Amino acid sequence: MAHEQRRIRRTQTDLRERLIEAALIEFAAHGFEGASTRSIANYIGAHQPQINYHFDSKEDLWKSSLADLFDLLSKEVGRAVINDDVSDEVSAEKFADQIRAFIDFAARHPELNRIMVHESTSPGPRLEWLVENFVGPLYTGLKPLWERLQRAGIAAPIHPVLIHHALMGATTLLFLNAHELELLEGIDATKRTWIDRHADGMIATFLPGLRK
Repeated sequence: MAHEQRRIRRTQTDLRERLIEAALIEFAAHGFEGASTRSIANYIGAHQPQINYHFDSKEDLWKSSLADLFDLLSKEVGRAVINDDVSDEVSAEKFADQIRAFIDFAARHPELNRIMVHESTSPGPRLEWLVENFVGPLYTGLKPLWERLQRAGIAAPIHPVLIHHALMGATTLLFLNAHELELLEGIDATKRTWIDRHADGMIATFLPGLRK
């Protein structure tokens, strides 16, 4: 009986995770207002009442999906590191590693930036929630590190509030416009070779003073 209960709980957990994955795709494609919970359920062969079982509302599903995605981002990329015990050069190298990790993440999860674009063009409570819980803390960690690297002559002369958006935009646009790139050059932006070349270019652009 205990084994059966564990199996049921594991199955329910798996279903919740699959619903979140489907929700991210739907919200990224259509925005919050245009997204359909029925389409989300159908995407994984589930039924709409199963969404109601796991989530209190469409907004709860949206928030849960974004919280999971930002949690994954934090685990894979980490926070900007400011450590007075290490040199500016070492801090820059760690930051470069984070840029690489973020680009790799963006290649596999383009939904994040698509959803941010949807929410930023229609400001409201959802965007405020995103900034308060996720975007704001990321910027708060980035700003002093960027200013330190600028003083060291490593970072490009870009204002901190602009570098936040420049990083988010420039690093992810390649994957948002992947179909355009394929038409222009026949390039698959999700291939490891191009992900690495993109990362090299972004690091050279934003950290021109970093030693090779």
